[in-house]
Amino acid sequence: MAASSVARSAVVDIGSNSVRMVAFDRHDRSLAPVFNEKAMSGLGRNLLATSRLDPAGWASALAILARFRMVAASMGVDRIRAVATAAVRDAFDGEEFVRVAEAALGAPVEVLAGSEEARLSGVGVLCGIPGAEGMIGDLGGSSLEFKQIGGKAADGESLMLGPLSLVEGDIDLKALRRAIRAELKASDVLAKSTGRFYAVGGAWRTVAKLNMQIEDYSLKVLQGYQMSKSQVDKVAKLCFDSVTSSTARAMLENVDKRRAKHLPVAAILLQEILGNSRLEGVTISSAGLREGVLRDALGAPLHDPLMDGAIAFARLDKNQILFGEALHDFIAPALAPEPDLFGSPAADIRIEKAACMMADSAGRFHPDHRSIMAYDQALRAPYVGVSHGERALIAYAIGCRYQKDFKRPDEYVALTTPEQDERARQIGSAMRLGAVFSGRSGPILQRARLVRTHDTLQLKVSKADEAMVSDTVERRLSQTASQLRLKSDVIIS
Repeated sequence: MAASSVARSAVVDIGSNSVRMVAFDRHDRSLAPVFNEKAMSGLGRNLLATSRLDPAGWASALAILARFRMVAASMGVDRIRAVATAAVRDAFDGEEFVRVAEAALGAPVEVLAGSEEARLSGVGVLCGIPGAEGMIGDLGGSSLEFKQIGGKAADGESLMLGPLSLVEGDIDLKALRRAIRAELKASDVLAKSTGRFYAVGGAWRTVAKLNMQIEDYSLKVLQGYQMSKSQVDKVAKLCFDSVTSSTARAMLENVDKRRAKHLPVAAILLQEILGNSRLEGVTISSAGLREGVLRDALGAPLHDPLMDGAIAFARLDKNQILFGEALHDFIAPALAPEPDLFGSPAADIRIEKAACMMADSAGRFHPDHRSIMAYDQALRAPYVGVSHGERALIAYAIGCRYQKDFKRPDEYVALTTPEQDERARQIGSAMRLGAVFSGRSGPILQRARLVRTHDTLQLKVSKADEAMVSDTVERRLSQTASQLRLKSDVIIS
């Protein structure tokens, strides 16, 4: 794998309720967000009644776009792609707004058709969750886009089921549910959907934050967070109570004050989507339209982003990349085949490789705090393409790489199974051995081998590299062998 080349792009999303710009550093196939700013504009306010964009929202959006133009220029953004969605698409004065918006931003603004918006959101979800199988739902201010992903190609659709399209004034929960249910029954995509439901959009992310709070869930990372139907029902009740209870409303506002009033709508939608389909549960995707727009503009293939994401997050140079690749080749023969930890042997190997690519990520940290800082960084870093369990195993392995007998904070222990914990300790110990033997040098590590026999872990080293076998190396070899329930031996050939 070559060292990643970096360039910077931005996507501007002109929505019904807000205008957002996200700037990404492009590291090969990985998109690493470096700037993310949203401002509320209210373009779609009163659209149902007037069929026009809100005048105050219009003025606010133009001011935001002018600001984004200056920010993008100062950051060295080499391309901006701007899109507008439901409000601009449906308003009588949408075309006029686009003309002045392009002048303010200094870039073309594309008004997305509903089916195209659904397609691009699906591309964005797959950027963050490769191999996802099911249906995406992207909930914006005015509309909700559906698209089946991961199976047979099919068109997406856009339904006017955003909070601004459903509610004006006080919420009548029963009437709201009837309206939502009737609209969903007419959905061709939902009727044919199978797999999981991948929820995109700020309102659903806030519902997930509430569920994390209710469940006292330790890892506050929304990407890949999962909810069952019973969990959705539990958090939905809190959202419904907020309509009449000041205590419940305060709980919602503590999580997200701006979105609190729209959460009952988002909760009913989740319940009805799961209740009127064969979908198996909810997975939150932080990636959606903006990531899909950029990926589409770049023409980049939808490869597994985990390895590029690890490189981008750790800011690895070419020597560190070479070391990470050599390290996995070195430790892999030591690891005995296990029952599938994450669904298949290939999935397990993928996680081992990612851990090895991060094995040199904390060299600049103070030695007294290196292991816990490396662990915490790997646990929360904004790389994608992993479940919470996979993320937790990578982090535990990294902690064990930097400290023998590393202890995680207690609240994170439940994120992995005992079998996954055992494999993380084995990976971490083997990485410690490889790092100290080679001095974190890929070329040196490529000349040595670990060989596993029925009862011994052998380190085979050429006569020319005999000086690399120090007392520390022999001790680390013994520790790794002990993790694997083997004896250790150094063989100079």
